[in-house]
Amino acid sequence: MKNIKIALWVIIIGFIFLLLFQNQEVIIAKQSFKLDLMVVDEYHTPELPNGIIYFVCLLTGFFIAVFAGIADRFKFKKNIRNLKIANKLQLEEISALKSRLESLQEVSSEPTEAIIESADIKEPEGLGD
Repeated sequence: MKNIKIALWVIIIGFIFLLLFQNQEVIIAKQSFKLDLMVVDEYHTPELPNGIIYFVCLLTGFFIAVFAGIADRFKFKKNIRNLKIANKLQLEEISALKSRLESLQEVSSEPTEAIIESADIKEPEGLGD
């Protein structure tokens, strides 16, 4: 499996270099951007090769994706923390119910009325009439 991954990455990197080599004129060509806010004079960036501009755009998109992922990660951590607390409370309740069940089973030799009274079970009203 490791060899397949390496081969796949070599093929992908090969295609990227092939794409860059065949489009050298476009990547090496220089371009300048202007910014006109209609308040102050126009601003012109220095002429930069398109390859650098593409790379800056790629990095900008990468950082935007990372920061969006960080926000989601904090939300997920908060949800996990809340679920762990709820799980702990439910496990404590289960252990309390088990201990109560064990105590009721120990008293099972007593008459049924004593078990009902110790379990705080009330008979529904209006059914005995």
